[in-house]
Amino acid sequence: MNELSWTAVEDLVLAALQAQLGDAVKTLKSYQGNWQEDLRREGWRLPAVLVGLEESRTEQVGPSSYDLTLNLRILVMVRSLRGEDAARRAPGGVYSLLAGIRQALWHQDWGQPMLPLALVGEEPLLNSQEHTVYAALYRTALVQDF
Repeated sequence: MNELSWTAVEDLVLAALQAQLGDAVKTLKSYQGNWQEDLRREGWRLPAVLVGLEESRTEQVGPSSYDLTLNLRILVMVRSLRGEDAARRAPGGVYSLLAGIRQALWHQDWGQPMLPLALVGEEPLLNSQEHTVYAALYRTALVQDF
């Protein structure tokens, strides 16, 4: 059986993002929750990048072998008192953080038995005068033998 767990994949992603983004983000962590509620509570130091499993799917490809597809959601959160345009476009804004995330993750497998990460899409989730939140979805797959 393949030993690469969801936790291991998340940890690889977090390590790559830490190496690429460094001090550009103040919060970088694994997260599974309701970001709208948690953003109001101001529980994170912003800018924040949060990594979580969006979904996983399996497909049987042999008598005891399955393809496991993992979709990872990367949330990018920025707070700017200069408005949403600055939160998106200024240095350290969402656009530059998304570019750094692409550079860190796209086509990476870190020598592990998985398909290289592929960018599925990026989308704005919130653009207000104070906060800007975007999501990036990445996909990988691996074979699980039983």
